Amino acid sequence: MTRLGDVVAFTNGRARSAAGTRYPTYGANGVIGTSGEFNADRNSTIVGRVGSYCGAVHYAHERCWVTDNAIIAMPKDGVHPRYVYYLLKGLGLNHHRIGSGQPLLTHAILNTLPVHDLPRAGQNAVAEILGALDDKIAVNERLAADADALVRARYTELAASAADSVRLDALGGPVTVNVPAADIGAGENHIGLEHIAKRHMWLSEWAGTSAVLSTKRRFSAGDVLFGKLRPYFHKVGLAFVDGVASTDILVVRPKDARHRGWLLAALSSDEVVAHASALSDGTRMPRAKWPDLARYGIPWPGEPRAREFGELVDALADRVRAARAESAALAGLRDALLPEMLAGRTKAAP
Repeated sequence: MTRLGDVVAFTNGRARSAAGTRYPTYGANGVIGTSGEFNADRNSTIVGRVGSYCGAVHYAHERCWVTDNAIIAMPKDGVHPRYVYYLLKGLGLNHHRIGSGQPLLTHAILNTLPVHDLPRAGQNAVAEILGALDDKIAVNERLAADADALVRARYTELAASAADSVRLDALGGPVTVNVPAADIGAGENHIGLEHIAKRHMWLSEWAGTSAVLSTKRRFSAGDVLFGKLRPYFHKVGLAFVDGVASTDILVVRPKDARHRGWLLAALSSDEVVAHASALSDGTRMPRAKWPDLARYGIPWPGEPRAREFGELVDALADRVRAARAESAALAGLRDALLPEMLAGRTKAAP
């Protein structure tokens, strides 16, 4: 065994950077914007230093700016840079933070943590094997992002040339039956607003229902979920699984499966989200209402093109769903291998 400080050098990020878009900016929990300067080199590991994301660990392939909410972790001489990332991931750093109101990680805490003294060959195996799994997961994430962009671009193109319009309620209607917590099965899937990424139309994240204590709304795979609380956050997406959703989410079910793609693209469009935001009730916690969405007129390209568009969306959704399942399996394998490899109990094949 050795100390973490013998393997990794830590420095705090800095509060301000020059404006610009050349480099990503990392906060406590990943990328939060861009910068014209960098204060961390390629292959840095970024650790959340303070706040609710204290102990979160991210890997930066490229140069970046790191704010003072995070710590930059760099390998000492002879240590593989990507091994540092997996080493810190495996330490469960959030369990070592201090403070309750404002959690904090310090260099003193990090430097004294005990770690296995893994030889360079073992470090290389950790970086290569686990890195390959994460690289494939990243490819799947880019596929989902590209599919999202393609759907939006095609929708914008067809909408611009559409001669007619229809109300949203001609294509879909709300699921309004609530499900008491007592009637929700232990093995069901749960989607809350925290599981819906901003401006990303594929709902690839969900959780179990073990912590569900309040009334929810049931949804089915193929429904469109629209975040009605603070709709300007633009949380709209297609469900890949059956489950229950927060009542802060509108569950919209297509009236015709062949129109699902057009309904999804319309509800996820900037125009519909802006309309929902403008008419939402409340100042601190504004909420959109289905009747206001239902009456909204959206471009209609005609039945043949709408069906053709729906076939495109269905095909892309199937590919993204398969990629998501593959990523979940790869992440499970990575997480199972991580502690074994860090302890030197699993090695790469010769």
